[in-house]
Amino acid sequence: MKKEELKKFLIEEKFDSYEDILQYVDDEKDIESLADKIKFLKKNGLENEDIEFVISENPLFLTTNIENLKRSVNFLISIGLKNLSQVALMNPELLSVSDKTMSENYRLLKLLLQEKELLNMLKIDAEILSFNTDYLARRLEFFVKNNLKDKIKDIILNYIEAFEDDEDEIDLEMLKNI
Repeated sequence: MKKEELKKFLIEEKFDSYEDILQYVDDEKDIESLADKIKFLKKNGLENEDIEFVISENPLFLTTNIENLKRSVNFLISIGLKNLSQVALMNPELLSVSDKTMSENYRLLKLLLQEKELLNMLKIDAEILSFNTDYLARRLEFFVKNNLKDKIKDIILNYIEAFEDDEDEIDLEMLKNI
């Protein structure tokens, strides 16, 4: 597929910002892949505006191959995140994260949270699934060792930066009081 064909496809699909989308792709492989990914996301309930948001907020999406995208979407749906549009708008990077990473992170979180509680939390914000698994494991261990196991959900939802800060920068007392 050539860029001109992608432009025609985007116009036919009624993408208002087709010119903005076109500026993101030059490589013929990325052009064809993008058309396939758009078709797949639309088939899974995303509207044009949602897809435009994903493309503008998550440049890695352009280099994610269609098979990885399908596996990631299937994983999200399999754990109960069926409203893919909502997931994509909250965490567009998840569409570029491998299903393996998300699955391993989900498994780690299930060790600390009940499945229903975990699913409800992920419906609010699933960013934690995109973290490096080894890093996430070390950070969860740090919180557990500091008697914050019962606060993991609140920390994820309200103080996600605690997963990003250096350990010596984390206000443990404040986290214990949330």
